[in-house]
Amino acid sequence: MTFLNSKLLKLNRLILFLALTATILTFVSSFYSNYEVQKEQLISQAIEVNRAYANKLSDTTEVFLTSTLQQLAYSANSINDKMSDQATLTEEANRLKYQTDSFNSVVISDASGLAKAASPETLDIVGKKLTSLGVREAQEEKTNLISSPYVSTLKNLIVFISSPIFSSDGTYRGFLGGSIYLKSPNILSDILGEHHYKNGSYIYVIDANKQILYHPDQARIGTFFDNDEGIDDVLASKGGGMMLESVKGVPMLAGYSVIPSTGWIVITQSPLESTLLPLTGIMEKVVLRTLPLAFGVFLFIWLFARAISRPLQQLAEKARSLDSPTVNEDIENIRSWYVESLGLKRAMLSGVKVIQSQIGELKRDAETDPLTGVSNRRAFQIKLKQLELLDMPFAILALDIDYFKRINDTFGHSVGDEVLKHQANILKHFTRDGDMVARTGGEEFILVLKEITLDEAYSIAERLRVAISDEKFDVVGNITVSIGVAEWFADCGANVSETLSAADQALYEAKGQGRNRSIVAETCACI
Repeated sequence: MTFLNSKLLKLNRLILFLALTATILTFVSSFYSNYEVQKEQLISQAIEVNRAYANKLSDTTEVFLTSTLQQLAYSANSINDKMSDQATLTEEANRLKYQTDSFNSVVISDASGLAKAASPETLDIVGKKLTSLGVREAQEEKTNLISSPYVSTLKNLIVFISSPIFSSDGTYRGFLGGSIYLKSPNILSDILGEHHYKNGSYIYVIDANKQILYHPDQARIGTFFDNDEGIDDVLASKGGGMMLESVKGVPMLAGYSVIPSTGWIVITQSPLESTLLPLTGIMEKVVLRTLPLAFGVFLFIWLFARAISRPLQQLAEKARSLDSPTVNEDIENIRSWYVESLGLKRAMLSGVKVIQSQIGELKRDAETDPLTGVSNRRAFQIKLKQLELLDMPFAILALDIDYFKRINDTFGHSVGDEVLKHQANILKHFTRDGDMVARTGGEEFILVLKEITLDEAYSIAERLRVAISDEKFDVVGNITVSIGVAEWFADCGANVSETLSAADQALYEAKGQGRNRSIVAETCACI
């Protein structure tokens, strides 16, 4: 009872304590939710980037393997009636070996497996019987063939690519084959080794038996994964992305894709830790932007609580003077208890509304690019999901400033930032209500134009490109942009991610064709 009678338990202090607790809990909850959303977004984006890169590598490798088969088939046809001409066979073997780096060695064999010609000549197998796994497969199948990886008689881990030789009358004369040494330099290793990330990510390739066919650490090529459930899941799904652990127990975000002609799987992965590095900076900005407003809310509640408690203090004073002749009138005059209670409730609701307004401001900050004021990648992804759920057709213009690095290197990043802001203002003039301008990278922007045809989108892209090239930018002068155009509608047979990838590919083609142009995606399923 002594504690309850203490003067410390004043109404204004209790209100302030309650409001402070509620505000802190709301702030912590919103902070935690924001953290989890940002974390999930970063992980999802990293896996998608790795998956797309794995798809690119598997497609490139498939093109390489297909072209080597075509090359061998053409050569096999050209020598089908010259199997007894040793000079011609030797010349053709040397041409295939040294014209490109497609093969580490080339061999021409007759139907019995006897080597007729080989390159390089240091192999010393001409006139000898060939008995390797790849040779036996070539003799048995008598068709264009990519062998399973195996260890050759010379102790090389190889893949043997072969094409049969038939005479003009259809008689099987032998085969022409090229070997790719998986541990030696060649075009295949160059394709898989062209990896530009510097954040601890890397690429490796496995076959259906979990044998490693390519790895940055050459000592691991030819070894096998043992009892790795993540690799089992990769082999089962053939394509996609997931979280794996490296052999050192490091969590990795992996994307993977199958090479159709061989069944090999390309896996691209990056460390989870490096992916989440930007999260710290994002959450620091959230805290810094929240604290001033939170302090203002606390000050407001404290002053308002004092105003609320004043009538109750008057009522308490009158309770001490019940013997006063005017006490009834005085109490009647301050008899507004329920009205004051309702006022307290409204004050609390006012505080909550302020916090909700703060959360809304944070959400807008999280979806807005701080430099240009246009939408960021997160808001762009949400916009695409909304349009897809509504089955609303739209077009994507993927835009990139040509040679932007030169601007930063020549004039400085502050001038580059002004160029980005100036361009963002130009892009806004080419949008309508319901459209979106988003900055998705350093100098990369995307326009989402709803309910528009591909021809109209291309026309807008060209007008936009010309408008930017004609615009005079402070300090820099004139700049140009390259634009990739793609469209999506509900019945087009492609998902939104594929449409976005098609627009990016078209942008890449525009860059490759000399920049300062607009290219319509030809590979999009919508076209």
